[in-house]
Amino acid sequence: MRSWCAVVVMLGLLTGCGEQIEPGRTTAQAPVITGLGLARVASEPIAQGESFVGSVESFDRGVLAARIAGRVAEVKVNAGDQVRRGELLLTLADNQASDQLHQATAALAAAEGNLAAASAELELAAKTQQRYANLLAAQAVTRQEMDSINARLEQARQGVRSAEGMVQQAAAGQAAAEKAVGWSRILAPYDSQVIERQVEVGSTVLPGMPLLTLDRQGGWRVRAAIPESLAGRFQVGERLVVEIPARQERIAGTLREIVASADPRSRSFEIKLDLDPAPGLSAGLFARVQAPGVMTPALLVPARALVERGQLVGVYLVTEGRLSFRLVRLGRRLDDRVEILSGLQGGEQIVVDGVERAKNGARVEG
Repeated sequence: MRSWCAVVVMLGLLTGCGEQIEPGRTTAQAPVITGLGLARVASEPIAQGESFVGSVESFDRGVLAARIAGRVAEVKVNAGDQVRRGELLLTLADNQASDQLHQATAALAAAEGNLAAASAELELAAKTQQRYANLLAAQAVTRQEMDSINARLEQARQGVRSAEGMVQQAAAGQAAAEKAVGWSRILAPYDSQVIERQVEVGSTVLPGMPLLTLDRQGGWRVRAAIPESLAGRFQVGERLVVEIPARQERIAGTLREIVASADPRSRSFEIKLDLDPAPGLSAGLFARVQAPGVMTPALLVPARALVERGQLVGVYLVTEGRLSFRLVRLGRRLDDRVEILSGLQGGEQIVVDGVERAKNGARVEG
């Protein structure tokens, strides 16, 4: 009887509560994110042309080779170093140039000594001839004796001429030996960048062996191959755009040359473009030459606005103050922007700065 009374009392209390609460129906507040950088997607005209693979290279590449045999005593540069004209790059030792210079110097000294002796003999012969000429006038000597003195004078003159020739020959030998000694010091022929070092300290080199490869400073160009079917679309002097993917750069260039003959194996023509000044380039970089094409509109967004989730890529879209993650399909990369092929429309607002703080469903303020 008492239990029934308790039940009745509890029912009365519950009935007296004027509001019913449904269990598990609490409302969660959406997080608020401030300080995000927002931008509206805009359509811009871009060239819809084909691109062709090429490589960056220097206007002038040179290989310094050994002119004499020897051993590499010192290498003062490494690949990538910038050098100035006349700067010492490499030294060769244990070569025959120094010995040849010593021999040539000694030969020159000997020749000059012979010339001095021949000159002294000529001077003596000339004085003797003068005395005999006076004696002949006084009839103190015979004509035969006078002829003998004249012959000695002529012989002395020929001796001087021969000695002078030997001095000239020895001097030329010394100059050649000095030049050969100079070849043991390899100097930079112009302002350049060291691309490759083919020898190390202690290496034995022979004449003609490559030592260093240099790229002359002063500009860069791109060499690319284009299909023979498209050769007519290119004109020397026209301006083209070159993409350098490794540096995420697009650089303008001028088409300077179209090689007249096609490669029969690849059925392509080679073109060369002079690039506009661009610091930081280096030989061998991969490049894509953009062919002339029609300008068509495209949606471009900053690359920093993209969010990768596994193999999927998307952006955070802002709609009525709330964030939502939207998957997109990408096209070409143009400098620091990326073409959007699908997933966005012009005029929509996206997060471009602070994407690492964005959350799906969050409210955006400020």
